[in-house]
Amino acid sequence: MTFRTTSFLLAAMALLASCTDQPATTTPPAAPASPAVASVAAPATTRYAGEYRWREADKDDMGGTLTVYPESDSTILFQVDANGGAPTYNMAGVFGRAHLRGDTATYFGKAPEDKHGCRLKIGFSPQTAAVILVNRGENDCYFGGNFTPEATYRRTSYDVPQQVISDGNDTLRFAHLPPDALKDSH
Repeated sequence: MTFRTTSFLLAAMALLASCTDQPATTTPPAAPASPAVASVAAPATTRYAGEYRWREADKDDMGGTLTVYPESDSTILFQVDANGGAPTYNMAGVFGRAHLRGDTATYFGKAPEDKHGCRLKIGFSPQTAAVILVNRGENDCYFGGNFTPEATYRRTSYDVPQQVISDGNDTLRFAHLPPDALKDSH
């Protein structure tokens, strides 16, 4: 090897050696970005979600169930089904959307042939829900034989329900209901 080649190789090796002893002056590459995961907060009405019962179905013919689904921070979807028991077994059922103010949900539904419409209020406490018919004399809820679902329902579940069974025996999945599928409350 010539002196010139040897000098060049030594200079190159010295340069390489000095580079490895120095701290990095560049920022290391960032970790690959993970896909953004949208965190969806539960609606404020989740505290009312679950199932409530009036009487025990296995002990009495008379009784009812109230199912509550938290739709948004200010609305719930609900179904109340009640049975007056023997001898007439009159039924009362409502499925709809109710607006909340404080711990009270208000429902109003009106069919075209109704004169007044159907008004219900549901008052919530930590362990119960009271269903109340509003303006009894001017209410077109069409429950059978002067029977109504008015009662205090005891909470039996805090789980957010996923579905209910309609009067027509159809499975209605709360999260997949089109907006116009419900009688809306005003």
